[in-house]
Formats: sequence, C-alpha cells, structure tokens
Amino acid sequence: PKTSSAPRAGLGPVSVKVGQTLSQRPDLVGEEACDALKSLQTKNRPFSNEAALRVVADEFGVAVEDVAPNLAGRPEDACLFSHFTPEPVAAASLGQVYRATTRDGVDVAVKVQRPDGLRTVAVDYACFAFAWGIIEKWWSWQRSLRGEGPFDNGDIGDVVDTVANGIFDELDYDMEAENADRFRASLDFLGFVDVPTFLPELSTNRILTTEWIPGAHLEALDPRSGALMTQLAVEACTASLVLTGYVHADPHEGNLMLRDDGKVVFLDFGLMSRVDPDIMEAFAQGIRACLAEDYEGLSKAFQDSGFLTTPLRFREDKTTPYGEAPGGLAQFAGELRDAMAATEGGTSRFGALAEVLNGILSKRWKMFTPPYVLLLIRTFLTLEGIAAQVDPDFNIYEMALPFALRRSLAPSSPEGVETLRKSLLTEDDRVRWDAILQLLGDEEPAAAAADEDAPAADVGAALTAVVGSSDGATLRKAFNDVDAADLAARLVSRSGRDVRRRGAMAICTALDRTLLPRKKRVAPAEPAAISLSAAGSRGLARASSPASRRLEKRQKRWQRKMTAYLVRSHVNRQLRHGWRGAATFAKLTYFAGRVLVGGVVRFLGVAVRRVLERLMPGFDQEPAAA
Repeated sequence: PKTSSAPRAGLGPVSVKVGQTLSQRPDLVGEEACDALKSLQTKNRPFSNEAALRVVADEFGVAVEDVAPNLAGRPEDACLFSHFTPEPVAAASLGQVYRATTRDGVDVAVKVQRPDGLRTVAVDYACFAFAWGIIEKWWSWQRSLRGEGPFDNGDIGDVVDTVANGIFDELDYDMEAENADRFRASLDFLGFVDVPTFLPELSTNRILTTEWIPGAHLEALDPRSGALMTQLAVEACTASLVLTGYVHADPHEGNLMLRDDGKVVFLDFGLMSRVDPDIMEAFAQGIRACLAEDYEGLSKAFQDSGFLTTPLRFREDKTTPYGEAPGGLAQFAGELRDAMAATEGGTSRFGALAEVLNGILSKRWKMFTPPYVLLLIRTFLTLEGIAAQVDPDFNIYEMALPFALRRSLAPSSPEGVETLRKSLLTEDDRVRWDAILQLLGDEEPAAAAADEDAPAADVGAALTAVVGSSDGATLRKAFNDVDAADLAARLVSRSGRDVRRRGAMAICTALDRTLLPRKKRVAPAEPAAISLSAAGSRGLARASSPASRRLEKRQKRWQRKMTAYLVRSHVNRQLRHGWRGAATFAKLTYFAGRVLVGGVVRFLGVAVRRVLERLMPGFDQEPAAA
C-alpha cells in the first residue's frame, strides 16, 4: 500500500535487496505488493544533499562550494564539475546518483556513497545474523522435541554471510569499476551488452562517476522495445551462468536500460556471482534436461550442483529419520516428475522449479541450498519476473537452451569431457544415434524455407561456435574418432530419415535465398503479441560490436579449417580400408545425392508456389511435401 512507502524506503540494505527481488515476483507476493516494492529499485529514502556534497568535496579535497558553479555561484574553472543536479535522480540502499556535466562537457552519472554506509550494513548484518541464529536454535529445539535430532539442513550462518559479503563488496566502488570492466569483457562476444564507461579521474572508493546512458528503463519503453531489452538481458545472464561464470547478481529493472543504439546496458556492479566450471556444466545439463523432461538427467544435475546429498538421504515423513533411498536417484526422479507435472509452469518457470524443490520434495528428501547459489537464484527470479511482464508465457529454459548447448558441447572438467564423449560415441567409437537425434531436437524442420527471418538452428550455431573455438577440442576429437563406416550405414538407413530431411530443407533454404526474389511484407493492422521465444523474437534486431563480428568471422574460418581437416582424416582412413572403405564412400555418395535431390524438389515446390502467388493474389496453398 502507498501508506507504507516511507517505512519501506528506510529499510536496511539487506532488507532492500530482498524487497527488490520480491518486487519482480507477483506470483509470490501479489500485484499490489509488487507495485509497492518497486519503489525500492530507484527510490529509496535519500540522505541529505548537503551530506552528499560533503562526501564529494572530502573525496576530492575541495570545498563544498567548489563542487559545481550552479550550487554556490563559483566560477566554472574553479569547480570540479560544470553542473551538478541539486537533487538525486535515483536513490539506492547504499548510495544515490546525481546527474552532472564535466568541465569538458560530458554528461555523467555520479554515484555517492552514504556517509554511514559501512555502519548501516554492519548493523543490518549483525541483526540478521542474530535473528537467524535464534531461528536456527528454535528449529533445532523443535526438532529435538519431535525426536528428529538437531537442525541439520544447511548452515544458515553461511547463507547470511554470503549475502552480507556481497553487500559489503558493494561499498567498494573501486571494486565495482573493476567488476564492470570484467563483466563487459566477459560478454563482449555477444555484441549487444555494454556497461557505462568509468571515469577514473572523477572516481574514488566512495564516488563512482560513469558516462550518462542515453536510453530508458523498462517502464519507459514501448512494448516492442521492452521485449528487446528483456530478451537481451535474459540471454546475457544465461550466457553468464553457463559460459563465462561471471554473473550480475542484481538485474532488477532499475539496473537495466536499453540504450538508443539498441544495446542492453547493465548498471550497478557491486553484487556479482562467480560460478565454477563444473557447476556451469551441471546447470547446462539441468536446463537441457528440464526442457526435454528428462528427469533422471535433471536429478543428476541437482546432485552434481550440491542440491542433493551423495548418497541420497530419504524419509517417509517428518517423524522418521533420514536413511538411504531404496530406489536411489530413479526414485527421486519419479517424484520430481510427478511434482513438476502437478505444478503450474513446472517446465517453464524457474520459480516453479524452486517451489517444487523447497515446497514439495524437501519434505521427504534431504536437500540443501548451497550458499553460492543464493545470488544466482536472486538473479533468475528477478529476470523471470521482468520477462513475465512482457510475455506471461515466457519460458526461461527455452531462452537459455542455446547457451546450455554450447556449454554441453565444450566441457572443461574431466567429468564433463567424459560425459560428452560417452553421450556421442560408444566404447568402440560408433555413433549413439539416439543422442544425436535428441541433440537435433524432435521438432520438424522449419517448413517456411522462404522466410528470410527464420532463426538459425540452435544446434548449428552452437556447433559453429564450439568447433571453431579453443574449447572445442573434445568435440573435434569425437568427430575425428567416429566410426565413419557405421555413420554412413546409419545415414542411409531408415533411422537417418530425419537427418536427410533436415539436410534437404537446408539446401532448399539456401537455394531459395540465393535464387528467388523476396516476398513483399505487408504490415499487420494490429501489432502481434510480443513473445519472448526463438520464434517470437525474429523481428528483434540485435546490436553487435566490432569484437563480436571479428569473433564470429574467426569462428567460421576455424570451423571451415577444422571441417576440412576432419574430412581429409576420414578420407585417408577409408582409403586404407580397401573395399570396406569403398563401400563407405558409396553410402556417403548415395546419402549426399539423396539429400541434394530432396532439397531441389522442395525448392521447386517453393518456386511454383511463388509463381502462383504472383499470378493469383491470395493463393496460399502449401506445396506438396517432397
């Protein structure tokens, strides 16, 4: 309610961080509470402007009157800035932001730390640690009365310490500037992510000055621009989670902007998460398993990331002690499957998965929330809430799949390398055909070959990125070791039908884009509903950077080189096999010819349809399947 806005704005920093996360989750706290809590994103109670100016003056060793001429009438050449807004443009829990202009005429944002920031965090942390310590003792006492033994479901102190350490880091503006540079560099390969440029000559440990961003927050964007910003932010954070391991832990609406050039700009880098390579691989496997409804694989990912104990511990109800699960991981997977099916959004919402784990399965299974996961949970609960404002049917796992595929195909841990190898090849280097078909996906190839906006296949993009990178050694070795004779036999058999159909469609698409004129598009009378998905985001143009374009060219160049090397290696190997090698060449030739003919036939069907559309406007009959 509006009447509580003043008390909310005066909360401590730990409480504010919790409130900012809940402000994105109407499914947890309701629409009214979300609207009330959103003020915590940019409108916390500010401290006095006089105190802020004193902090600026003290940090740079000037008099308060010499901060800017508009504040005290001093000449511009004697002042630190040529202009400084008398009121803050935003107030956060640990500081507030002013808009200023440098003496060189550059518009900047100046973040000033609260004078009592360190004391406020220390007191807030002490209160939380004391309160949670009492709660832990109370739970242990209650459990002992029921004969369940002491509380042993994780260390609450570690949880509080993890959150508090992150907030203490927010007080170090030098560290924040370093974090911002590292975050920008880690995601430079995407091309559409940026951070404000840091001005070190006008910054200290308590003052952070950055360029002013020409853009807008979500609330000020039109629906399509809001969808673009949300899509880019989700892609950036999921890439951080499974590819770079360096994640922005505070991506609420106040810390995200869409710049005028179409790039998403992240703000406020005091709170960051770091993810180890083996955990990134577990998350990537979990994302793929969740989308495929592979609950055995998802259960294994939970165990690998520390949510489940090893060995598993299970109890029938709260009155019985934990023991070994009679059915092992398969039993947990079965209960997980049932709980996900019974929970709304179970396979599409991160919040629903958290509800399944914490609200249903934890009653019978010994589970933990590892401290390192806390900030990651905050990141993705917040992102999911933002995305739901744009598209209520948003599926966070679908958005994360392309990056999960890249991580799965480029493991760095010994366990991940072994898992990838075993998932693609048998012990005698024969292809695991079921795994290959699962990797390609179960959906029919896109029939709209003439649609120039059709997105590239996720698998193809992932293969291009991995095969042409230094992280693709495991995948390249598997391609080199595969039994070519067995692969050729599979490709020309009934089980290779889906691969042949996809190959024909790819040829049809290439011929269509090269030889046929493009259709003129008619703008719809009403804008279509925004959908945050691979299909719904076709019209969302992504910005790029010189670094991302160079990386893409380098990856494609190395992909061509590696492909040529692998082909030569297999050709030489088959030449040494005599008549068996000749049989393999014959099968591969037959496969290539069949795919080529199928592609040409499909292309002719598309061409005939185009001609009929020109001769008979309104003609919309689908061509016969090749």
